[in-house]
Amino acid sequence: MENGISIYAGLDYDSAENLSLIETAAALGFKRLFTSAQIPEASNAENFFDDLTDILTTAVTYGFEIILDVNVDNFAQYNIDGITLRLDDGFTPKKVAEISRRRKVQLNASTITEKFLDELIDLKPNRKNISALHNFYPHPWTGLDTYFLDNQNRLLHDAGIEVGAFVQSKDGKRRLPLREGLTTLEDCRNFTTDLSARFLAALGVDFIIIGDGAPTQEELQAVAAIDSDEIIFHAQLLSNDLTSAEILSRKFTRRADVAKSVIRAVEGRQYLKEVGGKIPPEEPAIERSFGDVTIDNENFGRYAGEVQIIQDVLPADGRVNIAAHILDEEIFLTGYLKPSQKFSFKFV
Repeated sequence: MENGISIYAGLDYDSAENLSLIETAAALGFKRLFTSAQIPEASNAENFFDDLTDILTTAVTYGFEIILDVNVDNFAQYNIDGITLRLDDGFTPKKVAEISRRRKVQLNASTITEKFLDELIDLKPNRKNISALHNFYPHPWTGLDTYFLDNQNRLLHDAGIEVGAFVQSKDGKRRLPLREGLTTLEDCRNFTTDLSARFLAALGVDFIIIGDGAPTQEELQAVAAIDSDEIIFHAQLLSNDLTSAEILSRKFTRRADVAKSVIRAVEGRQYLKEVGGKIPPEEPAIERSFGDVTIDNENFGRYAGEVQIIQDVLPADGRVNIAAHILDEEIFLTGYLKPSQKFSFKFV
């Protein structure tokens, strides 16, 4: 995923820190930089343009794709080669098609409609120059509904358009004026940045941008490591069995045939053969619950080594060991794991 950071001119972010963030993000593999030409809170117009020029110049030096948020009134003054114009509301399909023939543009993924897209496509724009990016929502309780975001993404993906969204910084310096976190999804507002990014990736977002302008090093590293093809579940390891721990340290694939009460991994039994040894039963056997990660032990015969994530409340079974448990606040992510999708565990 070609993820991004955000940097804002004219606010209470130190200019030197802004430029340092660009350097740090580039070293971590970030490819995009979002900034805005419409910041009402910017206190000094002259400083705003000076800061913005420094940000753009430095970003170009480090090879970032610059995404500049503009409106119908100011977009003409930022007609600069190499900048992707993120078009806020007010642009007609005809205008978007016209701009796309000359440069890269981003649609507002949060407000786009099927009618607008149909009209735009009929006008034969340069579709290679069109992507989409959701809004962020500073005001608490106004972020997007997850179901709505998913529908918007499907609409745009069906048109062959990649879609990005914002995650907030949880532990860094949040942006003025509210400092409530610049998130796209309301559900993510109080999540860690890492969990928010993993959730967006699970929803099929193509790229993720940290909305606030001063994330921590740990938040940058977490978002830089996100892979859209794999869901990583943070979990607590419960088993003392070294063979089980070795198996669970590997990457898995959800089976294509979806079971009613468990998520079944394709590879568990094969991994046991590769590791060698046996998995002894753990006593006493206890009831299995949502988020438990189990491994079938030697008493299950040819199923020994099978790895499952429990999606129900199931009775105790002496043939099944509870080897780990997904953190309670992350169990919801299991509902977004698709058939044949990769997943793994990070033990904390």
